[in-house]
Amino acid sequence: MTLMRALAFCATIVADSPFLPKPKGKVFRTVAIREDQTLEQLHEALRLAFGWSDPHLYCFWMSGRFWDRESACYSAPFELSESDLSARIEIRELELRQGAKVAYLFDFGDEWRLSLHLVDSWPAGEHSYPMLVDAEGTVPPQYLEPEDENET
Repeated sequence: MTLMRALAFCATIVADSPFLPKPKGKVFRTVAIREDQTLEQLHEALRLAFGWSDPHLYCFWMSGRFWDRESACYSAPFELSESDLSARIEIRELELRQGAKVAYLFDFGDEWRLSLHLVDSWPAGEHSYPMLVDAEGTVPPQYLEPEDENET
């Protein structure tokens, strides 16, 4: 019998999105997921951990670099292009090792960019996964408030 493991990913907002304001200070969430769960489930856990209520398309680049054309790109399974792979892949199939970095983009319009870093693993036990393990910083609102055109 193989012991199921949980993997902990520290997800940090990358402050280089061309469409979003830079967060004030470091903003991260650490999410643990069982290795038999999918990138799609990790996406949902990240969406909830960062408080994004409106779902959007997303992508994971295994090279750790955003928009890397040479990297395996796992995307939302309901909007795949010919070159994309489905995010319904089990995490264990990726054969990630501690220290691995993955680039995650949520919302192709606003480009919420997260750098995922595999920081720990442990026997999963009977706990419910995915789970939020740690959090720091205030996440900016998912959408910016529209500017009042009458203000000077």
